[in-house]
Amino acid sequence: MSLDKTHLPAFVIQDLFQKTLVDLTNNDKNQPVTGSKELNVFGGNKQHIILLVNNPDAAFVTDQQLTFLSGILNACKLTLEDIGLLNIAPYPAISYKTISDTFNPRIIMMFGISSDTIQLPFVMPEFQRQSYNNQVYLAIPSLLSLENNKELKRKFWTVLQQIFSL
Repeated sequence: MSLDKTHLPAFVIQDLFQKTLVDLTNNDKNQPVTGSKELNVFGGNKQHIILLVNNPDAAFVTDQQLTFLSGILNACKLTLEDIGLLNIAPYPAISYKTISDTFNPRIIMMFGISSDTIQLPFVMPEFQRQSYNNQVYLAIPSLLSLENNKELKRKFWTVLQQIFSL
């Protein structure tokens, strides 16, 4: 029996080749992000607090990171409805201006994200509050780093107490 004359139904071939080798769509990911319809945020943002993460492997954060983040928010007397969680991985050209125009935040916490990633005109050391444009910016190590390091958690808690008057 020869395989040269075997004919497969179209649905079988379609199942075998679900992914293409060449992407013919014109998705230039370095286009500047503008407009609120393009940014996907998790949470209600009722307190105008934006948390930025860069997680290419999840829509926002992993379940474990969400549990950890919920604990932090609870300690600050906040909920997921109070904040907006934005994963910037799908938006490599996003800027602080776009974030500001879209969400009107009063506090922006950048987890594992440097100031130049969102095109801020200054450099910030981690755990140091920076006021700019009537907003408070805070650079923090990634959620994964925080979760596994007591010293980083302690530094983060100290800054949170100052920001939220706890």
